[in-house]
Amino acid sequence: MGSGTEWRDLTLFWGLMLGLILRPATAEICGPSIDIGNDISEFRRLENCTVVEGYLQILLIGDKNNNNINQEFFRHLSFPKLTMVTDYLLLFRVSGLDSLSTLFPNLAVIRGRNLFYNYALVIFEMTSLKDIGLYNLRNITRGAIRIEKNPELCYLDSVDWSLILDAEFNNYIAGNKQSKECSDVCPGIMENNPQCKKTMFNNNYNYRCWNSNHCQKGKLPVRLTRWGIRSVGIWEGSERLQLWPDTCHCGGFRC
Repeated sequence: MGSGTEWRDLTLFWGLMLGLILRPATAEICGPSIDIGNDISEFRRLENCTVVEGYLQILLIGDKNNNNINQEFFRHLSFPKLTMVTDYLLLFRVSGLDSLSTLFPNLAVIRGRNLFYNYALVIFEMTSLKDIGLYNLRNITRGAIRIEKNPELCYLDSVDWSLILDAEFNNYIAGNKQSKECSDVCPGIMENNPQCKKTMFNNNYNYRCWNSNHCQKGKLPVRLTRWGIRSVGIWEGSERLQLWPDTCHCGGFRC
């Protein structure tokens, strides 16, 4: 029985990977809101998404019995086109996912237009997560963060949330791996050639990074337009407003 289940999961994994590799090179605004849960095949819903208009929830995927299969799956799964979620991003009990750096390498903005109990980013009971890894996340426009009960999660003290949020006093970070048990080393430290910037956050002046491979970037300059934040790549009419070189949103989206 166990081997049959494992074979089915492997077949599903490689079938999904083939579909993602062969997906057309188009960009889409997806929504309203996306729930990905219970079945890894649900990730197909994010194919070609540049903006999720609404919330993005990823939850209740896998268990201890198929953790290794999930790790292999997430190691190859990536949605580099996704740059914005207009409401909130929530992750809950996703087995085998140890970082978001491959999954969402270009996610830059979480608007927080509608929140999950006042939170724009929720990471809860992610038993495999070792670092958040959202190294292009530059702006959470509205709402706080809640990062709780992630027993393996490190690189929390190395992130300066004031570079991303306008206010940090409502953030809730608790029940994660203790700082003294983590070995948070920012890029270049081991080679005595630090690559990341230092900032003061929570009375701690230190290098800022998401993990050992990616420094935290500086705060985006914010300039408002009629339809939203000009500096984070919103379209205004027919004008394409870029996030930064080679990363922009598809046309027609209005905040």
